[in-house]
Amino acid sequence: MIGKRVLSQEPVTLAEVKELTEARQKEGELTYEQTLTMDYCNKFAKLDKKKAEKLITEVEGLEKLSRRHAISLSDLLPSNADEIKLLFSKEHFVLSDEEISKLLDIVGKYRG
Repeated sequence: MIGKRVLSQEPVTLAEVKELTEARQKEGELTYEQTLTMDYCNKFAKLDKKKAEKLITEVEGLEKLSRRHAISLSDLLPSNADEIKLLFSKEHFVLSDEEISKLLDIVGKYRG
């Protein structure tokens, strides 16, 4: 990878990363970094790809939130208002209590 330039960047869920590394593993041996990535995804990916995409679609329907925000929510599945506030603490907008409540309801459906 050294010396190659980035052609594009796109945020992806942990479920997608897990799927990509599993596909790469079928092609051949994983590099050290890919193995670490696979281990991380196995430990922390809480949703499969389909459920993550459904959650992302629901969250994107709300105002203020982009796909990047929705992906963060699908990866972390926050369980309370404080976790959501922490997740959005560096953003240039503030979520109202009503918006946080909506997010908790949406995420709660997928937390299982």
